[in-house]
Amino acid sequence: MKELSLKVPDISCGHCVAAVRGALETIEGVEEVHISLEARTVLVRGVDALDLSDMVEAIREVGYTPQVGG
Repeated sequence: MKELSLKVPDISCGHCVAAVRGALETIEGVEEVHISLEARTVLVRGVDALDLSDMVEAIREVGYTPQVGG
């Protein structure tokens, strides 16, 4: 199983969490999505082929700005 994480500084409420979770759960191979509203982080667990760029694209499509690295 692979784990990928991102910062998403512009999530600020339960609606944001639901939108991001829903977008990530549509990605093939995603098995678990954990979002910390307080830390504004997203952790995704899934198959080894899981790709960070797919996560970034899905989050951007629902209107949020994921940060990779740093």
